[in-house]
Amino acid sequence: MKNFMKFSLLIGMIALLSLSACKKDEPAPTPEPPATNQFEVFKAYLIDNNLDLPTILDGWITTADVVHENLASYYIIDIRDVDDFTAGHIPGAVNSTLDNVLIAAENSGGKPIIVACYTGQTAGHAVTALRLSGYANAKVLKWGMCSWGTATAGSWQNNAGNTAVGNSNWITPPNPATNVDFGDPTMETSAEGGAAILAERVAALLSGGMNKISNADVLANPGNFFINNFWDAGDQDHYGHIAGAYRIKPLSLAGGEYKYLDQDATLVTYCWTGQTSSMITAYLKVLGYNPKSLLFGANGMIHEDLASHKWSDAEIMNYEYETSVLPHEGFADLKDYLVANDLDLDNVLASWITTADVVYENMEDGDDANDYYIIDIREADDYAAGHIEGAVNSTLGNVLTTAEGAGTQTIIVTCYTGQTAGHAVTALRLSGYTTAQVLKWGMCSWNEATAGSWTNNAGDAAVGNANWTAAPGEIATPVAFGDPSFETTADGGAAILADRVQVLLGGGMNKVTNADVLAAPANFFINNFWTITDVEHYGNISGAYRVQPLTLAGDEYKNLDPDGTVVTYCWTGQTSSMVTAYLKVIGYDSKSLLFGSNGLIHSNLESHKWSSAQIMGYPLVTK
Repeated sequence: MKNFMKFSLLIGMIALLSLSACKKDEPAPTPEPPATNQFEVFKAYLIDNNLDLPTILDGWITTADVVHENLASYYIIDIRDVDDFTAGHIPGAVNSTLDNVLIAAENSGGKPIIVACYTGQTAGHAVTALRLSGYANAKVLKWGMCSWGTATAGSWQNNAGNTAVGNSNWITPPNPATNVDFGDPTMETSAEGGAAILAERVAALLSGGMNKISNADVLANPGNFFINNFWDAGDQDHYGHIAGAYRIKPLSLAGGEYKYLDQDATLVTYCWTGQTSSMITAYLKVLGYNPKSLLFGANGMIHEDLASHKWSDAEIMNYEYETSVLPHEGFADLKDYLVANDLDLDNVLASWITTADVVYENMEDGDDANDYYIIDIREADDYAAGHIEGAVNSTLGNVLTTAEGAGTQTIIVTCYTGQTAGHAVTALRLSGYTTAQVLKWGMCSWNEATAGSWTNNAGDAAVGNANWTAAPGEIATPVAFGDPSFETTADGGAAILADRVQVLLGGGMNKVTNADVLAAPANFFINNFWTITDVEHYGNISGAYRVQPLTLAGDEYKNLDPDGTVVTYCWTGQTSSMVTAYLKVIGYDSKSLLFGSNGLIHSNLESHKWSSAQIMGYPLVTK
């Protein structure tokens, strides 16, 4: 027994030593770098990179008349609330927010940026952030949208005032406080290097909103704040100032005047309009101070006394506005419109395809009245090398423009295989060209010289594949998922449809290979667009559903997952291209499985099958 106890003790000690050794092998967690005072590093970086406050304030503002005369030259960012933006904005302006202004600026394309807000004050924060972030030519629209027209002038009309007139805390003649050297502010940050610190501080500025304070709050208790009157000495002598205010101007890092600001106080800067003070306040926030801009400046305190720098009706230019529609959910209106106008999917799929022999016979029968308008959307080089006589070359993206030349002729769209043409014909049928048709098998059916795309892609990728369920197949049980969803700014069913067709055409062919689907079918919502008899005869991709018929009016579309990638497959990829294009228009993330079952189980097919018999040997022209 004693020997057993000794042995057990020995084993326990070995285990403890092993655990201890394992723990020693584990790397210690990397500690977060300590926050340190980096003000000197940051100050040096700003000075060395011409980002001192006087540089930021150089040419920082412009007027409505200058902007109006050069609208095309500017990238205008309007940071008002979206409802006010949509009700009326400068033509061409884009809507953003203060916190997202740097993201909006990425689309400026090198144009000088103008930032518009209600009054020109919040825009000062945005422009300071932009100028510190590489957009050195960004400017504030002076007086904000109040200067653009009467409809947007209320923010200044309602806030110019005289709260300091007769107030005991407005001092005349002036008696400014004597400047005191408070030293440097403390800037604790874990960012390393001036550039990283600047990016961090600008982000903090933008996420914190407008740093502002009302004149009522300051005049009630000026002793609660460190107040800087950012005027020239002559102006202070003429008008007076808030009790206890300092006058620190110029104000820079290089000159050391910033040291006259109390880092432990709430710094209130005021100017004539609140616009310059907004720029300064934003800069001080970036430096690490707790600053506030006094709203509306002297125009809110002694408006009636001002001889200049003064808001008046003369500042309102009454230029034109542009209006927008708020983004809104579009599916319900689009569904109603499509059903009411015989544009449901079953309508779009009625007589949507024709064959090479039909096209050739009509084009060659000597009767011009039944000639087709043929649009060939292959690459220009392939079109030039050989195409159907009379065909015009275009692209999927431009097919509607090309269709304008059809007159009363029926449009035939041809591509390499008949698949991309399905997207084009869906777009055409939804856009008034309701008799447009796909050339079956595309140019592969016209001539041996153009048949390679089908000859080289018919195959048996699913034969023997573990993700092909053999006959009689096993179709997933239908699930009611509900409606798809998309946002649009278009108003009304017709406009929404036009907008969604452009989304379709602008996105190219929505396609997926059989290799990708067979490798991971669970990554997709797969719809086998066959009859049940065909599924039982050939089988199906594992996990596939069979949603057919598929319409809006019958609500079968609700059996498609609006949150999944909907892959449709058929016999050839041509019907599935039509279906996929339609689903894209109504809001699904949809893909057509290229070459359909002809790429999956070609050798097993008894019909709907590509073969050399499909090649008609009709003439090609190169002119």
